[in-house]
Amino acid sequence: MDMALLRYYVMTALEGRREELRAALVALAAKIRPLDGSEGVELYQDLDAPAVFVFVERWRSMEDHKAAGKALGRDAFQPALAVLSQPPEGRYLSPA
Repeated sequence: MDMALLRYYVMTALEGRREELRAALVALAAKIRPLDGSEGVELYQDLDAPAVFVFVERWRSMEDHKAAGKALGRDAFQPALAVLSQPPEGRYLSPA
């Protein structure tokens, strides 16, 4: 099956909170994977800047992604947001 949409976020942990961010993102990924339209979630850590994580979601459509965010609610994101040094950078990507 071809990937219809990729959504990624670059997130940087507060000083000394890297492991908390990792744990929060692993927990968030587990909540996202079973949602309708989700085609997978991956988490990467920057080798040169270990406090930086890239959270990658694959979705059937942008509508599915937006519906999933509403279904999860803001509380699902709070553990990760609470340990970020700055707002996450996010983008939607589609196959070229």
